[in-house]
Amino acid sequence: MLRLLGKPNVDIVGKNSWGLHYFRRCFSNRSMSSKCTAGIIIIGDEITKGKVADTNSHYVAQKLYSLGVDVRKISVIPDEVDVIAEEVALFSKKFTHVVTAGGIGPTHDDITYQAIAHGLQERLILLPDLVALIKSHFKITVPDYDPLNPSTFPWDVETTSFDPALKMALVPASSRLHHANGVSVFPMVQVNNVYIMPGIPQYLKRCCRHLEILARNPDYAFLTNEIYVQTDEVRLAPILNAAVKQFGAHVSFGSYPVIGHSYYRTKLTMESTNQARLDAAYQYLSSELPADSIVSYDPMAIERAAEAIQDIIGGKGAHHHELQVPVSNAYQTIEECLSRYQPSEVCVSFNGGKDCSALLHLIHAAWTKRNKGSTTDGLRLRALYIRGQDPFPEMEQFIEDTRQRYDLELWTVPGPVRSGLKMALNEHPEIKAILMGTRRSDPHSANLQAFQMTDDGWPSVMRVSPILDWSYQQVWLFLRQLNLPYCNLYDKGIFDRLKIHIGRQPWQYATERGATDDRPCNRAGNLQAGLLTSRLHG
Repeated sequence: MLRLLGKPNVDIVGKNSWGLHYFRRCFSNRSMSSKCTAGIIIIGDEITKGKVADTNSHYVAQKLYSLGVDVRKISVIPDEVDVIAEEVALFSKKFTHVVTAGGIGPTHDDITYQAIAHGLQERLILLPDLVALIKSHFKITVPDYDPLNPSTFPWDVETTSFDPALKMALVPASSRLHHANGVSVFPMVQVNNVYIMPGIPQYLKRCCRHLEILARNPDYAFLTNEIYVQTDEVRLAPILNAAVKQFGAHVSFGSYPVIGHSYYRTKLTMESTNQARLDAAYQYLSSELPADSIVSYDPMAIERAAEAIQDIIGGKGAHHHELQVPVSNAYQTIEECLSRYQPSEVCVSFNGGKDCSALLHLIHAAWTKRNKGSTTDGLRLRALYIRGQDPFPEMEQFIEDTRQRYDLELWTVPGPVRSGLKMALNEHPEIKAILMGTRRSDPHSANLQAFQMTDDGWPSVMRVSPILDWSYQQVWLFLRQLNLPYCNLYDKGIFDRLKIHIGRQPWQYATERGATDDRPCNRAGNLQAGLLTSRLHG
């Protein structure tokens, strides 16, 4: 890929509003071919010791890439002042933008502000705007503090004498604050070309909104395209090599195999800064690849849930015709539920099965549509998982992956179902309705209504069953047509005996044979009672 560099960085020296000297590295006089670079520093012992999985670097890298910024390095380092200082100083000189994540809280190991001051050779200051915010939010007083003449401190000042909340206002002297009214109470701190963000993913994502203004490169956009194929890399290599030879000077190609994906085996990517060259490379690969190997796949199906569901309800797209009525009816039930009850009074039952996977996507679409444009933090969608005895590891992993994909607040309680439900409602007594993936072919569900209280002897809660009248075929049609994830137990392993009986995957059987119930799947053997078909009735 052709990569053109812009003009060199320059250092601008100045003073902040309290008269303290600072320097800011700027990328000046950008030409149409200029490029911005970035480095990401993830800070925290919990990351380096494997106690917490890092998702922040992935999110920040995606955000910067979408803004035309080329991320050149991601570093994960522990909570050590000298290590942080050295890395920040190096990154600040080497890259246009630097993003740090972690270590800016009130505890003893939150040392990022001090370390950055050390690395950039600055003093610390109790920044008046931050002090005012913290005083108001935490209801504390700060004796002998003069906001017109704030004291400064060396970077290695002993912070244990500070009020823990006030410690969060002790920042490098040249700090600038970026506010997001209606999004977060606390602003993001910037020091020179370093953007200092919290380690909690939800808070970091709010801070990343500032990058859309601060880091966007208007002169340099990465244009991309993808092709998804049901072919392994060995067979793709000759075609891909020929494409690189013909277009590689201006287009960057990537090949990414996956294992156990329900829709494709390899993702081919193309990237360029020239649309015409990108289109030519895409057309070349599309024509050279075997036509039957190319898969129509939408990697943004969850992000586009609200729009896609409205398209189905509106009858847009001939391939959605069979789903229009069932989706419309289910969506109407969900909307009625969300109108009857407050968001804090509703949760969705999720055990990883196909039915509740389809239901969750519908609820997510309605939830997203209702909260679109909201200026409040809002509640995350709550989900209840009643874990059966000795659950399949694949199902447990799918449930965790789903929690992350849909940003769920997941409550996990031990089964069986009745005692698990009682425990969940004791812990969350505000819950009045549980949305469930029950269908009429399930046990004891033939006469169930869309809204119906639990039976006598069960904890009292409203059962809401939006897909009650869906067929087995419609569930699989919905999942497959919208490219939605489902547990790989349906494609392998526990369904091996099923494939021996019918010679198809379950979803293929449903589509090709028009199955209307779960009886073919029962041939796969015992699916562990309560794991795939947990229901809140006797």
